[in-house]
Amino acid sequence: MMSTYSRRILLVVAGLSLLLSGCGYRFAVEGSGPRIGGGSVGDGRPLVQLAIRDFINRTFQSDLEFKYTKYMRQEFAISSGAKVLYEEGQADFVMKGEIVSVNVPALTFSTTVARESRVNVVVRVTVEDRKTGRIVWSDTATGTAEYFLNQSSDTEPSQDQLQFNQVLQDRALEQAGKDVAEILAADFWDARDQGTFSPGSRPVTPSSSGAGGLPAKGATS
Repeated sequence: MMSTYSRRILLVVAGLSLLLSGCGYRFAVEGSGPRIGGGSVGDGRPLVQLAIRDFINRTFQSDLEFKYTKYMRQEFAISSGAKVLYEEGQADFVMKGEIVSVNVPALTFSTTVARESRVNVVVRVTVEDRKTGRIVWSDTATGTAEYFLNQSSDTEPSQDQLQFNQVLQDRALEQAGKDVAEILAADFWDARDQGTFSPGSRPVTPSSSGAGGLPAKGATS
């Protein structure tokens, strides 16, 4: 015989199902969605066979190169029209990237004000034909992220407060890196549509770092 507890569980589940159905919720995924490591994308064109080397960090912010390389490989595998390969010998093209500059504010704290702050990161990439070494595409993107420096209290040690603000700043740098990856992936898609990676194409350098060929906010060349 079903226990009182079991009956209550069934009633709750049934009630939630009716509620969600009445509110118009539908749990389904339509369309082909992004392709990772497949043979083609929605427009039927073949994916660009691309290897992305570990980025070079020319700033004083340690370990950013590892995170930014990871973000680039993940984003390009999803939304750039490229098939990201880890074996460089299997790729037709090789991307090289560098973190050119990082602009971060000095960390300060206040007992009365939570101050807004911003980080800016500039990343430059080039794509070479693996066999010839010829640069076929290059781009520069700027990523920006904002955050609030946490205010200190009379009872909280200033050193602890500075450490907490450092964590917030690190998270902002990570977000800026993800933004850069999205911008560059969108620009790469546009270059692919223009035939940049087709045999006999001429080198292309986007005028700026915005998706769809538009200048990105805070972009540098």
